[in-house]
Amino acid sequence: MFSENYSRQTALASVQRALDHNLTDNELYALARSEEAKVRAAVAERPGMPLTTLLKLAEDVSPVVRAGVARNPRADIPEDLHRQLAGDKSPEVVFALIENPQVPDSVIAKLARQVHKEYAAAARARLASKGGSAKLLGRLGFATSR
Repeated sequence: MFSENYSRQTALASVQRALDHNLTDNELYALARSEEAKVRAAVAERPGMPLTTLLKLAEDVSPVVRAGVARNPRADIPEDLHRQLAGDKSPEVVFALIENPQVPDSVIAKLARQVHKEYAAAARARLASKGGSAKLLGRLGFATSR
């Protein structure tokens, strides 16, 4: 009835659709409930994603989706959400958070003091790359809020 590639082709088409910048909030919400984690991850990264949907995606079972939320460049994401993602068990999520310039330095500074060496090194490197007072605060394990 269907070809073997039907599911893969459908998922790829859905991911392409999720990248469309002309989607309405209702269409984004529908894509955020997709069975495909890659589709949910693609919409989680969109800056225009409604905050309520982002909060739900941050609780997704798939680390790929939670990493999408961590990468979201939206400036008004609550710091509590960033702190929640900083405590995620998936390295993909934590590294995505460290790489996101919108995440407050205070969250990154907390990661810089972690026992997990890779997280701490990446977080310290991010703080040091800002230069000036952020560099000094990063070395000391403190940081400004943004």
